[in-house]
Amino acid sequence: MAIARAVRSPYGNRSIRTYSRDGALVQEKRAEIVRSACHVFITKGYDGTSMRDLAKFLGKSTGAFYHYIGAKKDILYLILDFTVTNQEEFVNRMRDSIRDMTAAEAIKEAVRIYLESFEEHADMHVFVNHVMVKLGRNDRQMMLGAAQRVSDFFEELLQKGMQDGEFRESDTRMLAQNIVVLGNSWVNRRWYWKKYFTLDQYTKGQTEILLNAITAVAHA
Repeated sequence: MAIARAVRSPYGNRSIRTYSRDGALVQEKRAEIVRSACHVFITKGYDGTSMRDLAKFLGKSTGAFYHYIGAKKDILYLILDFTVTNQEEFVNRMRDSIRDMTAAEAIKEAVRIYLESFEEHADMHVFVNHVMVKLGRNDRQMMLGAAQRVSDFFEELLQKGMQDGEFRESDTRMLAQNIVVLGNSWVNRRWYWKKYFTLDQYTKGQTEILLNAITAVAHA
């Protein structure tokens, strides 16, 4: 008989049951469950989706799901944890990759990677935005904290550009928040944006608007 064991999620301080002793396999299967669940949740709603619905979408038995999680609520926790992890990894990766760039180059690269991440995990971001108001205080603070760290990262880039004389004096906090909102706008209004723009066009256009507004040149 398989013995259940708990695997702690990285950010939510929760233990999620699994019957597998293969840690790498557990992470792989849970990532697959998260991707599929986000799509089903935004189609049918979280409350209106059963484990049977999720299993059917993946072409698996409900037993296969329960081998890696204990309940549907565990999937919600995994989605939240994955979202936080993704944002943390973005900030850490960007700090290393833009180290030798000018502020303008760094902004362009960071916005491009940021928006590509939103496109890659679009269903996840849409679902999280929908469910945010229903989260408990601790979970909501965890999600808002991760988003704030992304905003802080962009604010640091903007401040560096001002200190180096590349950007004119501006409200860096407001500008950083505007950048963060670009990702949410792309996934939540994709029904509109994708009628007229590819992701590359959207990224270049929004970056150009931003840089035109802050580049240290005289404005009429």
